[in-house]
Amino acid sequence: MIEKVVISNLGVIESAELELGAGMTAITGETGAGKTMALTSLALLMGQKADPARVRNGAEFAQVDGVFVAPAHSPAVTLVQEAGGTVDYEGDDAIIYVSRVVPASGRSKAYAGGKAVPASLLAQIAELLVTVHGQSDQIRLKSPAAQLASLDAFGGEELATARRSYDEAWAHARSARAQLKEFRENARASGIERLSLEALIKRVDALDPQPGEDDELRAEAIRLENVESLREAMGGAAGALENAEEGAVSRIEFARHELQRGSSDDPTLAQLAHELKSAIAVATDVGAQLRHKLSELSADPERLNKVHARRAELTRLQRDLAMSIPEVLAERDRAAQRLSALVDPQALAEKLESQYANAVSELTRVGNVLRATRERAAQELSGAVTRELRSLSMKDATFSVQITPREKPAPHGLEDCAFMLQAHRGSRQLPLATSASGGEMSRIMLALEVSLAARSHEGQRTFIFDEVDAGIGGSTAITVGERLARLGSHHQVLVVTHLAQVAAYGAAQVVVRKSSGPTVSTDVEHVTDEERVVELARMLSGQPDSETARAHAAELLAGAIVE
Repeated sequence: MIEKVVISNLGVIESAELELGAGMTAITGETGAGKTMALTSLALLMGQKADPARVRNGAEFAQVDGVFVAPAHSPAVTLVQEAGGTVDYEGDDAIIYVSRVVPASGRSKAYAGGKAVPASLLAQIAELLVTVHGQSDQIRLKSPAAQLASLDAFGGEELATARRSYDEAWAHARSARAQLKEFRENARASGIERLSLEALIKRVDALDPQPGEDDELRAEAIRLENVESLREAMGGAAGALENAEEGAVSRIEFARHELQRGSSDDPTLAQLAHELKSAIAVATDVGAQLRHKLSELSADPERLNKVHARRAELTRLQRDLAMSIPEVLAERDRAAQRLSALVDPQALAEKLESQYANAVSELTRVGNVLRATRERAAQELSGAVTRELRSLSMKDATFSVQITPREKPAPHGLEDCAFMLQAHRGSRQLPLATSASGGEMSRIMLALEVSLAARSHEGQRTFIFDEVDAGIGGSTAITVGERLARLGSHHQVLVVTHLAQVAAYGAAQVVVRKSSGPTVSTDVEHVTDEERVVELARMLSGQPDSETARAHAAELLAGAIVE
């Protein structure tokens, strides 16, 4: 809702402050008084192009300040905050301050929440909160997406439930399709990885290297390559220990015997003799081990060749993989784990294809439910708008919502939606945006907005109607006023009108008056009670002082009741 507009030096308006409330507000005034400037000020707040020629003569700049009131959770609040602006809160409402400064020369500036922003941001905010219907304005429901959203809002909770089910099915189908696509795109790389892992495991398992095996083979090779040297060394050592007369064992035994013989004279010699006995046991054992090893030691060229071949295989594996044997074994285990995670590609492909097919089947099912629900809502909306048009002096016009099946599912459903109008009997149905004149379009949009407001739970918007009364009068004008007031029971409605029959239905009335003086200027003020009667009398007859006109105006006000 637009709560307040302050205008400075814009065209003929030197200074004006406009307080706006809920419901319908009629904006009236004599031709040329400056009603256009009032609408221009609103257009500037909504981010439309600024024209320096609109700056009042002699002023350096024109400025329009506005106060918007929106629900605290409105996306408009998020837009302002993300741009760095601040928002005030009053209960469940957010207060958004916007401004537009237009210099007499140079570029205009826009502000939201006290922060300089692009004018396009004001346009985004206004798109969420304000709708303008006029002969030169784009209609709110011109796009198929906007028309479909309006139909869904009109359909109430039943249609909303069907749409949520479709949205969930669409997301599921999209996810299933993405998984299948990713699998197919990565199937080649996965296949190559699988073959590589299998080859690594096969080669390592075929060689079957053991921890520490390369060190053991190296030691064995050294022994086999040096058999004679080892035999000579071990034989010499064994002879030195075991020779009958000169061997170490014989000499130690002689020494032990001598010590034992003298122990009767010196008891300590007995201990020394005992220690030599232990040395004899050790030497004898070493000699026995050497004889045993000598008996086993023999040249084995065949075994040596096998050792060399095995070592060569292990060396080749380490060189090819640039790893040590422990690293090879660890890499083999990692490859086995990764391979176990790569399930059978054919089985996975079949599983993903089945999931996608099931998702598409479910999408089709809920999509058919959604379409049937939309078709029922479309019939109701078509009838409601057509009835409204008949009461707005478009007795031969027929409005319809066309539901057309799509060849392929889309995020919004299995069908497209288009608002169509048959302006006259026998004429063709044409898309809404191209099927009526400017004045007729305003009435068509009024009929449509009234019908939508009666059923939808859309948040409160501000509707601005300009020239909605073009080409009508009498009872039709009264009907238009009544419909605007009815729309005002759900939304804020601002109506620029020349007809008293329309203005009388406003919950409030604002008059734009041209004042005389050294320079021409325009004042904007609310009128109530007798002042309003005088303004309506002027609109009826051009004679605000006429008692007959005032009586008629008073009668219009008394009869302007919305049931």
